[in-house]
Amino acid sequence: MATVNSTVFLAGFAVYIGIMIFVGCFSSRGKTSGTNYLTGGGRMPLFLIFATMGATLIGTGSSIGATSGGFTHGWFGSAYGLGAALGVFSLMLMAKYSKLREKNFFTMAEEAQFHYNGDTRVRTVMAFMMYIIEVVWLGNHINGGATYLGYVTGLDPVTSRIITVCGFGIYVIVGGYLAVVWTDLIQLIVLVAGFIVITIVAIPLAGGWSGITQTITEAGKEGNLSFYGVNSMGIMALISLVFSIFIPALGTPTYRMRVYTAKDDTTAQRALLRSSLLLLVFSFLPAIIGMAAFTIATHNEAAAILARPDFAFTYIATVVLGPVLGLFFMIAGLSATMSSGDSDAIAGVTILIEDIYPVFTRRAMPESEVKRASRIGVLVTLVLAFFATLFAQDVMGYISNVIGSIIPGVSVAMLLGAVWKRATWQGALASVFSGTLFGVLYLGSTPVRSAIQNTFAGPAIPATLIALAFAIGVSLATKRGTLSEEERLACVHAARCH
Repeated sequence: MATVNSTVFLAGFAVYIGIMIFVGCFSSRGKTSGTNYLTGGGRMPLFLIFATMGATLIGTGSSIGATSGGFTHGWFGSAYGLGAALGVFSLMLMAKYSKLREKNFFTMAEEAQFHYNGDTRVRTVMAFMMYIIEVVWLGNHINGGATYLGYVTGLDPVTSRIITVCGFGIYVIVGGYLAVVWTDLIQLIVLVAGFIVITIVAIPLAGGWSGITQTITEAGKEGNLSFYGVNSMGIMALISLVFSIFIPALGTPTYRMRVYTAKDDTTAQRALLRSSLLLLVFSFLPAIIGMAAFTIATHNEAAAILARPDFAFTYIATVVLGPVLGLFFMIAGLSATMSSGDSDAIAGVTILIEDIYPVFTRRAMPESEVKRASRIGVLVTLVLAFFATLFAQDVMGYISNVIGSIIPGVSVAMLLGAVWKRATWQGALASVFSGTLFGVLYLGSTPVRSAIQNTFAGPAIPATLIALAFAIGVSLATKRGTLSEEERLACVHAARCH
């Protein structure tokens, strides 16, 4: 559905992308040789780690997905932010307990190898799984950005996805990790300011808070106004959504990368804590905007929007607001998707170079080749993620179903490895394989999917329980590793050496 302001939005988007490319090139000039392309030097200060983590967290799910959730189910739209905030807070506690930063890991696969007695089999399996996870997450952000552009321009979904990929892919390819963190800083400021301003503007346009509550109540949706929309969706659906976002936070490489590249452990922990609090507070804004959009669409009898809640965000930007505020809001939303997409792209290529490349070559990539190979790797990762989006129908369904079914096995393995000394490498692989097998079965079998939906309202909880049971059972039945912490670290570094 194109609008009269589509030319303005496209021009504004092009200018904004041009600025991001300039910032990415300028901030990374002379600092992208070798592994610095992937880590930015690994000494990031608090403000940059907080900004890039906050921008990554406020992504597609917590912007377009949450606005859609607010449109359909009121305060339920804030549940995504609650789940992510709890997940990152738990990651902070785990990082503090394990002192992750001081161990100088590059990737989660290295961390997994360390936790499981220095075993290279764990590292290899985790490397491939984590790369798949990054492609899945990246596909989610591409899908979200394409939804914006498709509504505004009237372009078909495939073309919109191509434009979205090019939007953030260029500056990632040019500047690497430093380009990501500095553009994330700008995008965080833009997206937070944008959502605050539009929330302040949208409430009066909907007739004030009393007008919003009255419209929702008259529509027979008074449950939307309950605590996190529990009376609308039900307690099981609320728990399932929160858990489907909470558990992946422990198994998503992008979040760990913020820890690995921070200046020190204290910096990493403070950044994680502050970014989780930021997301928790921010999460209420998209839900309010979604409820305001529902009210305005109901009054205007906008049947197309009422039938497609995923367009609630862009409805506010393109129809309700004028060109200036609408452009500001649209750029804020695109900032949310791009700041998360660029982070997943660089995390994915780091896994390719540091973990997967040595599996096939039996050697680490020479420093002189890292930059060029990484740029090729970014392109490959973006193409794979693009094809992953061809199977996505909506944002929140993609997150809760695909991500919620694939990641729990990895998350369980990483959690047990960090906090349970009795966990073995066989238990870790059992967790990954059982969780993944369940996810494939859930996604591929309609009867299984229906049964899980009817019982758990989503796959994340049963996937986690199955992975946990296999991990504990197999660990107790196998011999515990005997290497000391120093010996395990030596195994990790020996497998890495450039």
